[in-house]
Amino acid sequence: MNKAFLLKILFTALIIASSFERSFACSYGPPYRTICETYAQAASVIIGKIESVESNDSNQRVIIDVKKTFKGKNQKRIILNQPQSTCDWDFSDDEGKTLLLYLGRDKKTKTYSAISEGMGGEIEKNNNDLYWLNNLPKSLKRTRISGTIELYQDKPFEFLNYIVGTKVRIFSKQNSYEVITDTNGVYEVWDLPIGKYKIVPEMPNGFDLRFSLSRGEIEFKPISEVEVDTEDFTVEIKPMTCGGADYVVEKRQ
Repeated sequence: MNKAFLLKILFTALIIASSFERSFACSYGPPYRTICETYAQAASVIIGKIESVESNDSNQRVIIDVKKTFKGKNQKRIILNQPQSTCDWDFSDDEGKTLLLYLGRDKKTKTYSAISEGMGGEIEKNNNDLYWLNNLPKSLKRTRISGTIELYQDKPFEFLNYIVGTKVRIFSKQNSYEVITDTNGVYEVWDLPIGKYKIVPEMPNGFDLRFSLSRGEIEFKPISEVEVDTEDFTVEIKPMTCGGADYVVEKRQ
């Protein structure tokens, strides 16, 4: 269950919802977890290649060739005992793929399973996470606001590429920053003073904002309706924390 699947779930929920006070399936509603929070929750964080997947009615046995370990015991191979309820990660189509994985560990059975709150997945779709993870251990003591701007298409709903060179404004009452999305579609600002910050992307010509996933809340508004003084895109930064928002855009019809 990767990020693209999460986005599809969220978009479907947004379409059928009649107001912003709504509930989402499973655990994907607000607050959307930050990289910092998911890292803290995980027993292990790795990059690994899925060697094999064996499924039965209740779980999957997933063998992973570990390529890199960001957190947890260094192991060459990890075997997941992955539950198969509606909200759990299904690895059926992931054999041969190299994935970023946040893993939980059952202390009683001493087995691992993938945390599936919309975090992790294919490497090329997790650049924002990898920027933070590759900066460890310094990342743990630094504040950061970051996110991505991604182009999706409908019918079928799927990721196409990142939007590069787009300006994003990040500001509070005391501080203001302007950053540009890089070649991976990522914008980021490190070492911000604690406080509440608004995030406002400048949509490139020919594209419309479809929805945003703000870590802490979820909003769905055309960019033309976003006012600078609104609270809708506010992220609160506390000591040694991170936050931000990911934006999904589509080509204007």
